[in-house]
Amino acid sequence: MDEKKLNRNMYFTVVCSLVILIAIAFSGTYSFFVATIKDDGESRTTSLQAGSIANVTITGDSLIEPITNMIPDDRYQRTFKITNNSDSDAENITLVWKNVVNEFVNKDDLIIILKNTTTNEELIRESANVAFPSVDDEVLISGIDLDGGASNDFEITIYYVNDPDNNQMIDENGAPIDMDRAFGGEIQVKLE
Repeated sequence: MDEKKLNRNMYFTVVCSLVILIAIAFSGTYSFFVATIKDDGESRTTSLQAGSIANVTITGDSLIEPITNMIPDDRYQRTFKITNNSDSDAENITLVWKNVVNEFVNKDDLIIILKNTTTNEELIRESANVAFPSVDDEVLISGIDLDGGASNDFEITIYYVNDPDNNQMIDENGAPIDMDRAFGGEIQVKLE
């Protein structure tokens, strides 16, 4: 073999070896996400799997069909469950809003309260004044951890604040301007 051909073959072998080594080194950092949503008419299940690491589902009333009949001081409650169906711990689970409808003019009049009823921990307090979202992909909460095989129950409350002394908008008839406006959305899980 001539020296030129030998150098080319050696160069090709070295480059291929480096590519394979890099691929092996970084293969553990890549993960894929598969989301499955099932709706049986009564409750909704969203399942999210990150590679073979964790399989997290959200079941129950995570879908809030658009509601239009709330008046100031009304509270609308839903419960749902997050379950880690794998043996691996799931860390930094994030709940995000999808399919959001929010027709409120004064977005601050519609606030969210979130409680983990399994641990009895208030995750979003009423005093935090967290407004109901206006767009999709807004984070409800992040940083939820679940051990392998564990599940937690949650209660979300949407509260139509009655606060005429705090710039609540009133129409020409003296009624809050956001009465009978629609809001709704769906809570989904996301793994970081």
